Formats: sequence, C-alpha cells, structure tokens
Amino acid sequence: MNYTIINHGNWVPYTKDAVLSPEGFPLVPAGTIFCKRESDGVDWYDYSRAEGTFQPGSIKVVCLRTNLGLITQAIYAEATSVFPQNCTLIEVQGWEGEKPHRTFEYKVYDPETHTFSDIVLPAAPVITYKKDIWVRATDEEADIIDQVLSQQSTRKQRIFNEAQYLDHANPLFAELYAGFVQAFGTERADQLLAGSSD
Repeated sequence: MNYTIINHGNWVPYTKDAVLSPEGFPLVPAGTIFCKRESDGVDWYDYSRAEGTFQPGSIKVVCLRTNLGLITQAIYAEATSVFPQNCTLIEVQGWEGEKPHRTFEYKVYDPETHTFSDIVLPAAPVITYKKDIWVRATDEEADIIDQVLSQQSTRKQRIFNEAQYLDHANPLFAELYAGFVQAFGTERADQLLAGSSD
C-alpha cells in the first residue's frame, strides 16, 4: 500500500438557534442542519476550513456504516464539497493514481487494517415452505412424514406446526433432514425438502 489513511471520525447532524446579523436579519434560519464530529463535537464547517486539517491533493472518502461494514460512498478532492452527515470520513494521502473512484468507491473499508476490499453480499437464505413438502409428497410419504414428526419432542412439533417455512440454516432443520433421510433416503429427502422458489 503506497498511501496513508487518516480517519477523521464519525460525523452526525445537529441544529443551532437562528443566527442573526447585527441588524437583526436572519443569516441562518433556526433548524438548519449542521454536522459535528461525534467524538468531540467539533463543527464540520470549522474543521474542514481550518488550516492543516487535510493534506493538499489528498482524497476524501465518505464511508457509510452498514451491516457489511464501512462502505465507501462518494470520493472528493476538495473538502469544501463534503458534508459527511451520518458517515465516517477518511482521507487518503499519497495516492498517485489517476482515477480514485475506481480504486476506492463502493468498497468495504477496514478501519483496523486500513485496507479496502470488494463488497461481498451474503448468500440468500434457503427456505422451504411447509406447504411445498406436502405437495411434493405422495399420500404414502405424507403418512411417513407424520410419523417422523411424531417422533420429535413436543417443543419441536409445536415449532414445526407454528412455522410457515423451514429455514435451512436453522439447526432444527438439520435434525428434520436427518429424519427424512432415514425414512426416504438422501435423494428423496433432498427432493422433499428442497428450497422453495418463491
């Protein structure tokens, strides 16, 4: 990595009372949204315009906190163009490429290692609607399924009866699948418990 990352902190919105001119004219209406750093309350307008805050020629990157981590959003050359409301602001110093958007935009930023990686979306959950199991089963298989379910504890039977679908990631699904394999064999169990298409 031939550049340095400076973390300028998390920024949150706030409001001020109306700002009036000496003549009493409103310069800033009440309720105008400003931005301050969460850690120390410094105002973004003051901070971004203070001498020495940012290195000349550096890249400013706004990062949005998500369940996937800090996702980089807009890329700026000038701090005066930035308003990092509800975001983390980082500064990339010493990067010498020509198109920073291709390198830094829409990436996952790791604040511990100061690295960027591609966004990896989690796999969609696999579920089986209970209705589909009964539609797929023959009458004889349906009777066997009832027997498999009756061998489960009362608690597990109640969970099955109340649920609209089976989540393949749930540990209880693994137990049910094992019972289906024992009753029907692996191939048929896979067919009966296959994920539903909608």
